[in-house]
Amino acid sequence: ETSSSTMSFALYELALNQDMQTKARTEIETVLARHNGEFTYECMRDVQYLYQIFCETLRKYSIASVTMRKTLNDYQVPNTKFVIEKGIIIVIPVDAIHRDPEIYPEPERFDPTRFEPEAVAKRHPMTW
Repeated sequence: ETSSSTMSFALYELALNQDMQTKARTEIETVLARHNGEFTYECMRDVQYLYQIFCETLRKYSIASVTMRKTLNDYQVPNTKFVIEKGIIIVIPVDAIHRDPEIYPEPERFDPTRFEPEAVAKRHPMTW
């Protein structure tokens, strides 16, 4: 199941990285205190580091290694004569993108800071 797999991989990475585990725990305790100890939707929006941990978990341990899309229109690849015709199935290699060192330096290293807003803004939006 995707949720339990993601949670397991996140916990595995946190077990290997005590400093990240401590930072996440501190954030959760701080946010819960601001929300009177209630774990609400608003509370969830405030745990940014925890969100980054899950994003990095999904990058490193993708739920789907590829995804497919069907073209709705003809598409001319920019600066080429190549046309992808309407109705063609396109295979997108999600794992390859998530493990590309030009996009994610040291892709095998677990690093939630890759998903800080500033870092995300610097990447092409289709890499995540």
